[in-house]
Amino acid sequence: MDKRQLDDLRKKAEERIDSEISSSRKDSDTELRRVVHELRTHQIELEVQNEELRQVQQELVDTRDRYVDLYDFAPVGYLTVSDTNLIVEVNLTLADLLGAARNTLFDQPFSNFIVPEDQDICYKHFRELIDLKSRKVCELRIRRKDGNWFWARLECVPMAQNDTNGIRVRIALQDITETKRLEAEILNVEKLEATAQLAGGIAHDFNNLLAVIMGNIELAEKDMSSGLSVSERLRIAKDACLSAADLAKKFLTFSSGGGPVKKISSLEALLADAASLSLAGSNVKPEYSLPAGLWPVEVDAGQMILAVGNVLTNAKEAMPQGGVVRIGAENVEPVSGKIRKIPAGRDARYIRVSITDQGGSIPEDILTRVFDPYFSTKQPGPKKGLGLGLTIAHSIIKKHGGSIDVASRPDSGTTLTICLPASDKPVVTHDEKPRLSLLANTKILVMDDERMLRELAGRMLEGAGYEVETAGDGEEAIQKFKQAQQAGLPFGAVILDLTIKGGLGGAETIKRLKKLDPGVRAIVASGYANDPVMLQYREHGFLDALQKPYREKDFKKSLGKIVAGVEP
Repeated sequence: MDKRQLDDLRKKAEERIDSEISSSRKDSDTELRRVVHELRTHQIELEVQNEELRQVQQELVDTRDRYVDLYDFAPVGYLTVSDTNLIVEVNLTLADLLGAARNTLFDQPFSNFIVPEDQDICYKHFRELIDLKSRKVCELRIRRKDGNWFWARLECVPMAQNDTNGIRVRIALQDITETKRLEAEILNVEKLEATAQLAGGIAHDFNNLLAVIMGNIELAEKDMSSGLSVSERLRIAKDACLSAADLAKKFLTFSSGGGPVKKISSLEALLADAASLSLAGSNVKPEYSLPAGLWPVEVDAGQMILAVGNVLTNAKEAMPQGGVVRIGAENVEPVSGKIRKIPAGRDARYIRVSITDQGGSIPEDILTRVFDPYFSTKQPGPKKGLGLGLTIAHSIIKKHGGSIDVASRPDSGTTLTICLPASDKPVVTHDEKPRLSLLANTKILVMDDERMLRELAGRMLEGAGYEVETAGDGEEAIQKFKQAQQAGLPFGAVILDLTIKGGLGGAETIKRLKKLDPGVRAIVASGYANDPVMLQYREHGFLDALQKPYREKDFKKSLGKIVAGVEP
């Protein structure tokens, strides 16, 4: 190939190369512009997203600030407690309620701020809260840093944690002291109303009895002046006096102070005794549903028979045409987390007694008043309508740590439900008591600040074969006791009035007599049957308790007990 051909070839090659380079430059510029456009688009997108994120972040900050304000300055105290009872979170309201700086509360045991007497309530509440894992509410007293306390309502919610911190409890705490105060005021008003009603009823009943007593005594005086027999008049007056004494005992049953003298008893026997006494001679028959193995109860048998008897009497009066009253009982085991009506609490075993009549239903608007004193839906009369039966039953059941409730529905009669704490102790049967006998030393010292009662007691005891000396107060009794010892003619027994107006009463007198003679045989006497000394007389140095008003046979029985050494 010649030189000219080579030059042509080279020229074509160069042209082709130049053409390819030119085309490549055009393509690169286009791609570059596209990439730059895309980068700019992404930049704008990121700027817009960044602005949105900044707005969201600001909204979150504002929301957090609002939440913190709501949390800290809420009218209710908030806190979070760990499963080890340590405070993890707390708001300013609660810190203010506790009278402490918030930073000093973290990692402190929450139980430190609970009144010691309410610690058990808190412990049981939190245990049930964690076991049941559901919202729970309780009321207890919270102690401030300065030592003062306030009533609080705690609404608690358990919160499971995703980490290893265990369950935490969130608590809303509200000061309810003012609510409690208002409730107490309302209760006091209701008590005053009930007291006024009770006082009016007492005055009415006692005035009726006094009229019977005074009227028959006046008639007896006239009969005596005419040479007629007065025995019938005196018998009627005596019966009225006994009715007055029985009425006084009923009032003392639901008065304040003291409590029942409890012994382990069979509930089946108590129910049977109450039914036989209350329904005897009527056209109402009992129908029992008592399973085998009923737990025993620790009760004052006399009071419990009275309480159940009053309920049965009420049922009998609701069925004037006769019928059947159903008496049932069952053992109730404790159920975790279930609230009990009896004060013994959730973990207590108890026996539930139900008494159902076939009478008409009680209107709902008066159902809550059936336990009020002197409230009755029946017409007054010699055998019904007094309005004290269920009041006394309620008082007795309450003093035994139980509860009583009433339910009534049309065509179903009325059911009263009694719940009594069960006892783990077995029923003990006692051997027959020995026959009572007269004191070997028949010299008796009687102390009472009422002259007429001293004279009456002296006459009764002398009539029973005893030699009697009397004293008006403890100092005089102690002096006469000393003198009798020094003369070698000691008293065989002393009967001491528990309450002496302006003087030394029976409880203090027996302490000093015990120093003179540790073996002194003493009986305490009082009209306050529910006084702790009367109920637990042996713990106070007495061998028996004599309740006023007393009769000659009461003296004989009491003195016979202390000489025979019989458990009263």
